[in-house]
Amino acid sequence: MDNLLILNLILAFTVGGAWVSFAILIAERYGSALGGLFGGLPAISIVSFLFIGLNQGPETASQATIVFPLALSFTMSFLVVYAVLSRRGFRVALLGALLVWAGLSVITALLNLRNLFFSVGVFVSVASFCFYMLKMQLKLPHVAGAEIAYSFREGAFRAIVGGSVIALAVLSSQIAGPELGGIASSFPAIFSLTLFFTFRTSGIDLSRALTKPLLVSAGLTAFPYSLLVGYLYPILGVGIGTIVALFCIVPLGALAHLLIDVKKI
Repeated sequence: MDNLLILNLILAFTVGGAWVSFAILIAERYGSALGGLFGGLPAISIVSFLFIGLNQGPETASQATIVFPLALSFTMSFLVVYAVLSRRGFRVALLGALLVWAGLSVITALLNLRNLFFSVGVFVSVASFCFYMLKMQLKLPHVAGAEIAYSFREGAFRAIVGGSVIALAVLSSQIAGPELGGIASSFPAIFSLTLFFTFRTSGIDLSRALTKPLLVSAGLTAFPYSLLVGYLYPILGVGIGTIVALFCIVPLGALAHLLIDVKKI
């Protein structure tokens, strides 16, 4: 690995670890609505697309966004499978959800499904179905947070685990081609870690309730961010393209907050 890639991985580890710790802390203290909002923001995709662009060029990063909406629909499926299987216990739920995500991702890689319109169409359909399942069928309630005493050891453990998983996801997006890079960028690292750590400290109810706001937040921010990157990187370059894309999703993040907080999704 060259020095730039090593630097990127160090930054991914640092930023990812801090973001995972922060999202989990918000969920535990302020409940599933706000925790899901922060956990669903496109932290991994921002870092992954940025580093793909810096290492391999803006065109390659733009190509990686083509399959991202399709791969993100698998992440939505991950949330639904977890919510359904959580009745059978956390381990079964998390393992089953990860297996579904991995299976769908492998099929996509083998079939080489690289068409933006197809990818967007599948995402919209799957995301709508998943939201219907979580909201109307499972009827998961909002779960409030609680005051929890934290030790430095626990905070450091979360940051190290979170940073390591996210750095691995970013590395996968760098060494793979555009298609696999787009899939790796949608890996539910923050989702799975948030669900895992909230289960450890607060139980399955909070962990399960996070699935709805996570889906809404990711759908309203990560999805449009990938489209913006795909359009802006070849025109504006990686740096300016990233800044403009981030500014564009700020109001979408506010909309997600409004929908999640008011409706207690």
